Amino acid sequence: MLWSFRSSHSRSRRKAASVLDLAQRFSDGRLSETELRELPDQEVIRRLTEVKGIGAWTVQGALLIALRRPDVIRTDDLALRHSIQARYGLDHLPDPAEVADLARHWKPYRSLASSLLLAAARSS
Repeated sequence: MLWSFRSSHSRSRRKAASVLDLAQRFSDGRLSETELRELPDQEVIRRLTEVKGIGAWTVQGALLIALRRPDVIRTDDLALRHSIQARYGLDHLPDPAEVADLARHWKPYRSLASSLLLAAARSS
């Protein structure tokens, strides 16, 4: 039980450090919302993953939700992979490369396609 508390506490401290680092970057001008809105997706991912503790999956979520980008696919999202498996009748869980291959047919609306697949999974 104590290990669980320490592990949880340690994760919380790392998350807090990530949020503080991100806030500092906005505060000192290294990042700006205006600039992020204008940059291509890959550059936003590159810039934000420079913050320790922020990975591509998190940034892709920000691209989808905060920046409302229309063509983002989170190929390593487990819920999306399960939904694709069910909707495509696959006998295996697709790996991220397979998700990317399937998603190329959804361009330029991969964000919408992902949302619809996830909604369908929730409703079934």
